[in-house]
Amino acid sequence: MSYITGFAVMEVTVRGALPIGDTTENVPYFILDTAKSAIVGQVILPKAVKRSLAVAVTVKVPAAAGSFAIGTFDDGGNFQACSFLRVESPSVQRPDGAVGLSGR
Repeated sequence: MSYITGFAVMEVTVRGALPIGDTTENVPYFILDTAKSAIVGQVILPKAVKRSLAVAVTVKVPAAAGSFAIGTFDDGGNFQACSFLRVESPSVQRPDGAVGLSGR
């Protein structure tokens, strides 16, 4: 998903463990700004995996977005929240440069 230049963005992280089963297809999961009822991001993941697999995917969303939910839409167009994925906002920033004990 791309945004027009000039819009402020932030990074969120989608985390969870995928269901175990036969991998038959990929599923688009939509990140919803629940305050505005607007889709602000998307990730595509396998419907199932052969063995336990944790995921952590960073996604850029508009900085003005509020609280988030992740899920799919049913045939009637109703949002169905995903029970095994969550959106963490903002994503945990990794420190730049050297990290460790300091002292004398």
